[in-house]
Amino acid sequence: MLAQGVAPARADSLRATLDSVFAAPAYRWETREDPFGPLRRLWMAVGEWLSQLQRDNPQAYRALTWALVAVLVVILAHAAWVAVRTVRGGSRRAQRDVLGPQSAPRDAAWYAQESARLAAAGDFVAAMQADFLRLVLELDARQVMRFHPSRTPSEYVRDATLSEEGRLALRALVGAMYAHAFARVPLDRAAYDRWRADAVAERYARAH
Repeated sequence: MLAQGVAPARADSLRATLDSVFAAPAYRWETREDPFGPLRRLWMAVGEWLSQLQRDNPQAYRALTWALVAVLVVILAHAAWVAVRTVRGGSRRAQRDVLGPQSAPRDAAWYAQESARLAAAGDFVAAMQADFLRLVLELDARQVMRFHPSRTPSEYVRDATLSEEGRLALRALVGAMYAHAFARVPLDRAAYDRWRADAVAERYARAH
């Protein structure tokens, strides 16, 4: 009779012990949500879609590939422009600190002379960049855009007060400059003169 009473007591004690052990966090069977799960699923879905597009329509796949390459080139060119402008700006500030203030202001006339000097020396890419700054300063005087040394050509296109036609023309002008300055597209005197013929402030001021 006593043994029968002890056995249930031991069973209850064992059950209580097991319940307390398996109630610990280490034994909780929970499905934890992957924080990168949606991104991983999206990446896999895009990969599957591209693979299917390559199988079903190779021409569209090639066109999409070249479009993505073009976007990447534009992004890299923009980043290179920002880096070059930042380095040049720092060098100019250091030079001003050493030599003191310069007497000649770098206005539109100064950049026009500088672009002419560079073009005469055969450095048409540098002449194109100097002439673009001349155009920006002339458009700034017409309140079409606002000049700032740290801004990039793409930012000038984005923020300019222009009609859609004028903005497209200015974007084409900047795109040609990027192609020669960063994509290393050859630039000779004739191509530079054609580009400069489009870099006329009156052309964009009319679209203001």
